[in-house]
Amino acid sequence: MIVLRDVSKTITEPDGSTRALFDRLDFDLHEDDHSVAITGRSGSGKSTLLRILAGLDTDFGGTYEHDGRVLERTARRMAAHRLRHIGIVTQDHSLLSDRSVLDNVRLGVPARADSAARAHDALEAVGISHLAGKRPRRLSGGEAQRVAIARAIAKRPAVVLADEPTGALDETTEDDVLALFDRLQQAGSKFVIVTHSERVAQRCGRQLQLHHEQLIARGT
Repeated sequence: MIVLRDVSKTITEPDGSTRALFDRLDFDLHEDDHSVAITGRSGSGKSTLLRILAGLDTDFGGTYEHDGRVLERTARRMAAHRLRHIGIVTQDHSLLSDRSVLDNVRLGVPARADSAARAHDALEAVGISHLAGKRPRRLSGGEAQRVAIARAIAKRPAVVLADEPTGALDETTEDDVLALFDRLQQAGSKFVIVTHSERVAQRCGRQLQLHHEQLIARGT
């Protein structure tokens, strides 16, 4: 699946100073992983690590492998990799307010003749096919998050990367989203989830923590 090796990353702080975010960090997403939680204090680099996994941040030292091949980290190559293999759920949903729910989900499967069918299938999978014609501004927070998840899975990616997917939800809605993740995992989807929530982390099959510029197994 996806492997990061010896990843180093330095960032520039607002005051102009620099700080090492990762130092020879390793990450492996195994074939038998269904869900992996990544936790850590604020500023530890969780979202940056997710952007690296998504191919959105290529400015780092180390290697990125997929299915045993080291990928060339050009913007074009990583965009092609992301389009084919990776779905992304962002913290703010990033839905287009002037487009319908269905159209927003279709954006996850660009340039495909069957994009409408795939979008309908994804909405059915997350239980909101009845909302296909609505505009995002008329949705609840939980419904908007389900649309974002549907968009991420519509192209049937190998991996879904989710950045704080329940951070803005109440506990009941969080439970609904976690139950949805469980069902999608049983159907074959793999999730890497960045989260501050202990409840979310405990629902994942493997928990990792960013600590002192490294990823370590939780509890070690």
